[in-house]
Amino acid sequence: MAVKVTAGTLICMDDENRVFRPGAVVYEGSQISYAGSPDGYQGPLEQEIVVPDGILLPGLLNGHNHAAMSLMRGMADDSPFFEWLTQHVWPVENRLTAEDIRVGSLLAAAEMIRSGTVGFADMYFEVEATAEAIATAGMRAWISRGLVGLEDPEGEKLNQAVAFARDWQGKAEGRIVTMLGPHAPYTCPPEYLERVAEAAKLAGVGIHIHLSESADEMKQLQERYQRTPVQLASEAGIFASRTLIAHGVFIGEEDLPYLQGMTGGVITCPVSNAKLGNGILPYAMLKEAHIPVGLGTDGATSTNSLDMFLEMKAMAWLQKIAEGRPEGFHAAEALWAATRGTAEVLGHPGGRIAEGAPADFIVVDGNQAHMTPEWDVVANLVYSAVGSDVRYVVINGRIVLQEGIITTFDEAEVIREAKARGERLMREGAKH
Repeated sequence: MAVKVTAGTLICMDDENRVFRPGAVVYEGSQISYAGSPDGYQGPLEQEIVVPDGILLPGLLNGHNHAAMSLMRGMADDSPFFEWLTQHVWPVENRLTAEDIRVGSLLAAAEMIRSGTVGFADMYFEVEATAEAIATAGMRAWISRGLVGLEDPEGEKLNQAVAFARDWQGKAEGRIVTMLGPHAPYTCPPEYLERVAEAAKLAGVGIHIHLSESADEMKQLQERYQRTPVQLASEAGIFASRTLIAHGVFIGEEDLPYLQGMTGGVITCPVSNAKLGNGILPYAMLKEAHIPVGLGTDGATSTNSLDMFLEMKAMAWLQKIAEGRPEGFHAAEALWAATRGTAEVLGHPGGRIAEGAPADFIVVDGNQAHMTPEWDVVANLVYSAVGSDVRYVVINGRIVLQEGIITTFDEAEVIREAKARGERLMREGAKH
């Protein structure tokens, strides 16, 4: 039977960019069967939800994350990038157990659901634990095992990653999509990237990789290979499969010929890139070159928050700074990046509200002081709304957040367990 959700405003983000005031979505099973004026659907209903001051829009998609890093939120803040990564993050990650990663992923899921994210692309290790957590949480996830080629000379971890990709592809009612995750060219030599590229083609999966994130990375690879990260990845055959490029801060015009025609695109993480002092994505150049751009948070250790509403603000602010003019980037572009843009990079039919699209959408409370008055609803969503304004989240036709309550798992228990595990990691850190 059908479920109907009616709100004061419906923003479809579809090809016609339709907006209805009021508007309604009807879904049956995991697909949307109607989107439009509330009185345009008169069929039988199993349930009807009405949010008169709500703003109904596609669920947000987080294009780059390391979910279990939520257990390290706030660790070594304000450190230089490579010091932060090699002296703080990696040593703690070496002590994480599979159960730590499951709990950390559920903690991240709670934060993402509460702030309107319906799916995310994740790169980490002990990925079975992440997949189990996401299956429980009811979210979508594009999961890849992070691969460090320098630590995998025999290819054992690559073989494990391929086995995971085959075993978990399409699991959890189709909500889990698997990928391969070579960390970056500075941790994966060209020969290893070639092996990953070949494995991805044989397994029929996409690739998730960090490229052109920091100035130190650019300098190191130029000295070692006389190539940019994008050029190294292309020459290794990475772009023969759908590729999610995380960050891309230092992509230059010399890289564009290597990106033209690739399937996938670039995911910008503006808060993380700003906080780590790495820089600003050259969005205007990529847009002009027709390279798809989506939006992500990165892990909570670098970005502290997994709130995609904050990322939309940061993307808009930083691009305006980069352009040197306020009209150089519009609020609608940030909302597109967080929905349709990320969906395009991932090859996902979501990020929009239309007949036949996945039943993935959220309802934001428009009756807040900071959302009043409403001169421009999209501007309010990008520049004023915060994650805690989300009242309903529907993923794959299932209500996973209802009036501020997560319905799929015990959030309070996950927070208690995450606190205990975080405290243990802190104590262990003091001993090293």
